[in-house]
Amino acid sequence: MWYPIRVFFLSLLIIGTAQASNGANPVNATSTIVILTSFPESFYTPIKQAFERTHPDISLRVLNKKTPALIQHLNQRRSPFADMVWMSSSDAMATLKASGAIQQPLTFAWSQFGFFWHQEKLQSLGISAPNRWEDLLHPNFIDQIAISAPSRSGTNHLLIEIILQQYGWEKGWAYLNQLGGNLATVTARSFGVREGVIKQRFTVGPVVDFFYRSAVAEGYPVGFQPVPNTPLIPAQIAMTNRENQSTSSQVFVDFLLSNQGQSLLSLPNVNRITLEQGRAIASTMPTPVFDPFLSAIRYQTVNALFDEVVTNRLPELHSFWQKWALINTQALSVKDRKSLNAIYQQATQMPVHNEGASDEKFNNVLDANKKYTASFQSLTETWRQQLHRNLTDANAGLDALLYKDVE
Repeated sequence: MWYPIRVFFLSLLIIGTAQASNGANPVNATSTIVILTSFPESFYTPIKQAFERTHPDISLRVLNKKTPALIQHLNQRRSPFADMVWMSSSDAMATLKASGAIQQPLTFAWSQFGFFWHQEKLQSLGISAPNRWEDLLHPNFIDQIAISAPSRSGTNHLLIEIILQQYGWEKGWAYLNQLGGNLATVTARSFGVREGVIKQRFTVGPVVDFFYRSAVAEGYPVGFQPVPNTPLIPAQIAMTNRENQSTSSQVFVDFLLSNQGQSLLSLPNVNRITLEQGRAIASTMPTPVFDPFLSAIRYQTVNALFDEVVTNRLPELHSFWQKWALINTQALSVKDRKSLNAIYQQATQMPVHNEGASDEKFNNVLDANKKYTASFQSLTETWRQQLHRNLTDANAGLDALLYKDVE
C-alpha cells in the first residue's frame, strides 16, 4: 500500500510546485504593507478591514506604538522594516522628515483640541465649564484637572507646544508651572485623561475632540469646548525612505484620500474630521500661529523640561500655588503686590532659555533614548537643583508676606 500513497503525495508536490511557478498561490500573490502607527487599534481596524475588502490582493500589517517608540523604531532601523508611518503628531512627522526617515507626509484627516469635562461632576462642584486656558488656573479647579505627559504622548506634545508658541517661551512655561498647582495627575497616555474624566477621578482635561465624540457615542454625560485660537491637528500618513518600498503603499494613500476612505472617518471608533469638514472649520476661525518645525527641533528639550517642571513636582507645586492664590486674592499694598509679582517671576524662572531649547546638540543630549546616560542625568539634575532653589526661595517670600506682623 505504501507505493500508491507515495505516488499520491509526489503528485501533490508536483502540482503545488507547478502552481507556485505559475503564480497561482494566493499567499505569494498578496502584497503586504508594514505600517507603524500611534493610532489605537479601535481607530485603524475598521479602516484596515475596509481597505482589504476593496483591495483583497494587499494585506496591511499594522504595528501600534507610542510616538516616541515609533520614532526610535524608525531611527534605529528596527525590524520589521516599515513601509509607512501613520499618526497624528505633525511635529513628530516633521522630525522624521528632517532626519530623512520618511517622505513628505500627507494629511488625510483633522482633529481639534478642546476642554473635555464630566457634566455631572462639574455641576456638583458648582464650577463653570472652561472656555480659555486661563480658566484652568482658577482655584475652583484645584485637583480637578488632568493632562498627559508630552514625553509619553506625541499628541499632547503638540498641545504643550501650542501653549508655548501662543504665550511665548517664558510666559508659556510660567503658565504650565502654575497649571501644575491645579493638576490632579499627569497621565502616561492621553487616553488616560479621557478615562479619568469619564470615571470622575477628575473633572476636566484638555484632549483631542475624538475622545469626546467617542464618549458621547458611548452615552457618557460629557462636554467639550474647542480651545480658542488653536490650530486643527493634522492626521497624517507618509511613506518611509526604505529600499524596496512596496508599490502598494500609494494604493493605501489614495484609499485614505478617496470618498470611500473619507467616509470611514465618521465611524464611531474613528471619529475624525474629514478634509472637507476641516476646510469649512478653518474658514470660520482666524489662522493661529503654529510652527511644527520649531516644535520638532526642540522636541526632546520640551519633553524633558515638562517632566522636571511639572510631572515630577506636583506636590510642591500644589503647596506653593495654593498659598500664592490665597495671597493673590487679598487686598495688598502697592509694595506687597510688587513683592508678590517678583515671587511669581522667581517661581517660574526656567533653567533653559528659548534660544538654547532649539540647539541641536542640546536636544541630542536630551534624546529619550539616552535618558539613563551620565550626560542626560547630569543636565536634568542641574535643572532639578535650580528649580528647587527657585521654588524654595519663592516659598520663603510667600511666607514673609503671609505671616508678616500687622502694623
